[in-house]
Amino acid sequence: MSKIFYERNEERYPHAPDVLERLTAEKGFAGGWAMHQKPVPKYYFDAHLHYDGKLDQSMAEGLRSAMTVWDKHDVHRVMVLFNVYGHKRGIAIPEYALDEWFPWLTVEDLQEFAGDLLVDDRFFWAAWIDHREPTPELIHHVADAGVNCIKLHNAPVIETNAPYDLWLGEDWEKVFKVISERKLPVIIHVTQRLSSSIYTGGGRNTYWTKGWENGVTYGNEDLLQAFLTCCKRHPKIPFIGAHQLHLGWDRLDELFTEYHNLYVDTTVGCMLRLYDDFYPLDQEYLRQVFIKWSDRIIFGTDTYWGGQEPNESVLLQHMRFITSLDLPADVLDRVCYDNIERILNI
Repeated sequence: MSKIFYERNEERYPHAPDVLERLTAEKGFAGGWAMHQKPVPKYYFDAHLHYDGKLDQSMAEGLRSAMTVWDKHDVHRVMVLFNVYGHKRGIAIPEYALDEWFPWLTVEDLQEFAGDLLVDDRFFWAAWIDHREPTPELIHHVADAGVNCIKLHNAPVIETNAPYDLWLGEDWEKVFKVISERKLPVIIHVTQRLSSSIYTGGGRNTYWTKGWENGVTYGNEDLLQAFLTCCKRHPKIPFIGAHQLHLGWDRLDELFTEYHNLYVDTTVGCMLRLYDDFYPLDQEYLRQVFIKWSDRIIFGTDTYWGGQEPNESVLLQHMRFITSLDLPADVLDRVCYDNIERILNI
């Protein structure tokens, strides 16, 4: 019987670094043992989670319980987004759909109820600032409290028919100046698709329906251009576009080239159902994109913590997307934890 030969192609079909080490260690004594093993990231850092629990002593317990679920899947670091308001409580607490899901709190509330989680080196947090509270003092306040990131969202802008370019106004210009001075990144939900997304459970015309009822006439391109102007005006601020800005990778390729402080997270658009697989054509294209822009893509799931049990399936679908692309080890590490740690100066 003829000998079976294996033709190695590490560029397209990479294996774990230790697989390659065995080819040469001890003159190749264990070369070929466990030869099928693919690269796996050292761990994951989920950089996009929301707190949806109560404002009481149950906060820390709820967050730690969710961390335990994530930890068993090697998600050893997380960043949770809290809706934080300052002195303008009557203005800052919004009246829109997301208000039903996420409670608004002060820094003092967070310090009281989260307790020693705020000094846990696995736990990081972002302050979601309402678009109607552009006060530099609030940025200083959360920065002094140890915040790691600022969160902004255009959903209330759309639903309340606020100007799409309000982020370019004089008041917000002062806020972005402080954000830059305090060396904080910004994660921002800029646009919102019109179509449904059956694959991920998303509905049609989310946020837009209420916005249209309130007289909105602008669209996603307007919102995007205002955001890109922010990127250009504030080159020292890393801007992380949530949900890939709801853009295709071909356009993101152009934007990554032009805006060196632009990043995106993998939330929602980068999910692969557990019973599903890529078409080979899609896999090859996405693989090339993730390799080319591995320093601009950040792992996140947009899951809710602290209220009900965290949706473990959503986490696993995001992980399956990444691991099914057959990415090299260094690319996996950058996407899964290194990029966000670099941006957060960890």
